[in-house]
Amino acid sequence: MATESWGNLLAAARTRLLAEGCDEVDSRLRWLAAHVLACGLLDIPRYHGTVPAGEAAERFRAGVDRLAAGEPVQYVIGETDFMGLRIRCDRRALIPRPETELLAQRAELFLQKRPGRPVVVDVGTGTGCVACALALRVPRARVVATDISADALDLARRNAAELGADVEFFHTDLLEGLPDASADLVVSNPPYVARAECERLPGVVRDHEPRLALDGGEDGLRVITRLVSGAERVIVPGGRFIMEIGDDQADPIWELLCRTPNLQPVCLQCDYAGQARLVAADRTA
Repeated sequence: MATESWGNLLAAARTRLLAEGCDEVDSRLRWLAAHVLACGLLDIPRYHGTVPAGEAAERFRAGVDRLAAGEPVQYVIGETDFMGLRIRCDRRALIPRPETELLAQRAELFLQKRPGRPVVVDVGTGTGCVACALALRVPRARVVATDISADALDLARRNAAELGADVEFFHTDLLEGLPDASADLVVSNPPYVARAECERLPGVVRDHEPRLALDGGEDGLRVITRLVSGAERVIVPGGRFIMEIGDDQADPIWELLCRTPNLQPVCLQCDYAGQARLVAADRTA
């Protein structure tokens, strides 16, 4: 039976993770403790003087072991927040990040202005976070999600089912198999990290998140080039393409879009750090 208080458990875990060289130790421990306690992050201090009930202490220690091994806290607790939704996440898919919320928000604005029942395709859906958010926020839209990873699609389907999001899932490579001129909007957070840069990513990303969702080829543009070509084919005239990009890719991707006959780049949007993170292009003729 546990006799240590939550305050002592947290202090010991903090000391251990700092000794292991882990980053953002306090934040990660708060997420883990809140998950085990089933409480909000701001509620944790009121448990400091209490003794964990049942198997809570062992669950917490097991989570600390995984954090010490460098595993992302989102995988340890099995979920994260995305636009106010609880999204299940694990090694099958990339962890949803705040920057990708910008992608979903811009897509939602476009869909809200689109009449009738607009069709949106989320390419490389991963956890399904963007597709689910759009399906719930714009319920009159038809939301389609694709991924080359069958495992990721299984996770995305579970998220959609648990959230009650009406999303159609297709196992395919990017936009292959989708009809010409069939979508009002294509959105994507594709693999855009140059292969050499993948090896220099923080270990918490490099060693645990799926390489398939990160590796964009030698120059980071291999998947993007194919995606742009597919989007030109699939989007209807007057439709839009919105894509998340790397913070050093604005110029080459803008040039790529300018060279694509029926896509006209219209804007770049910066992320919370002031780096260009989204690009949007309209389908012309």
